[in-house]
Amino acid sequence: MNVCLIADNPETTAHPVIGAVLRQLCSAHAVRLLDVAGISGDQAVGREREHPLADIYLLKSHTPQALEVAHYLEQRGALVINSFASSSACQDRALMAQRMGEARLAFPRTWTHPSLGELLEQQQRLSILSFPLVVKSRYSRRGDLVYRADGVEQLHALARRTDEPVIIQEFVPADGWDIKLWVIDRQIFAARRRSSLAGEASRQNFPIPTEQLPGSWRSISLKVGRVFDLHLYGLDLIASDRGPVVVDVNSFPGFRGVAGAASALLCLIERLSNTRQVVSG
Repeated sequence: MNVCLIADNPETTAHPVIGAVLRQLCSAHAVRLLDVAGISGDQAVGREREHPLADIYLLKSHTPQALEVAHYLEQRGALVINSFASSSACQDRALMAQRMGEARLAFPRTWTHPSLGELLEQQQRLSILSFPLVVKSRYSRRGDLVYRADGVEQLHALARRTDEPVIIQEFVPADGWDIKLWVIDRQIFAARRRSSLAGEASRQNFPIPTEQLPGSWRSISLKVGRVFDLHLYGLDLIASDRGPVVVDVNSFPGFRGVAGAASALLCLIERLSNTRQVVSG
């Protein structure tokens, strides 16, 4: 089996989960890295043209150039996990909100703006905003914007710091905890973590035993996978008065600290590759 990891972070190969999977794959298979950091999509495509198609591509990077090369590879018949379309839907939170709405999955009401400055010029729009609300980067990335605004003054202050495209979401009251759910080939892992909106929130995960997961959380997790056509993904869920609400979906997270994730990911890669070989054979 020939495996190619598409990444943009030099630390990915040393990641406790991704690195462990790569090391195990290297013991029996050919594994290479397509590093797209600091290059354009055309350059990434050019580099990949130098190699024969891999049996499976792991799309860990979700940068524009990574998505571009993934699209190119799929047009050549390659198997990319997760696919270009699936990954793109998770990167664009406006598209994410649309998908969630069409699937009737609970998700905060969402509005899209080219920038906060553009929003602040719309006096009529501002007059009907209900605070608090949540401001997020439209396009998901490491270190992206997630901010609770309690009034227009905070929006003005934030607009002076960033002019990127944003989404505005209703604030859904909860208990201050995010439910972190990770899914690999329908196998669910879960933990609690303090909400990033809860001030100086700790990044520590508190694992939730699988047998303690409510059935509704399981159903939502698996439905998200079907809606976005994802093989491995993460979602953030909050327990609100109106029931569980999904607030974010992430294609191919790192699964850091998730016990059993490395073996589940390895099994997924081998299963997909074997299935593809049988079909193509």
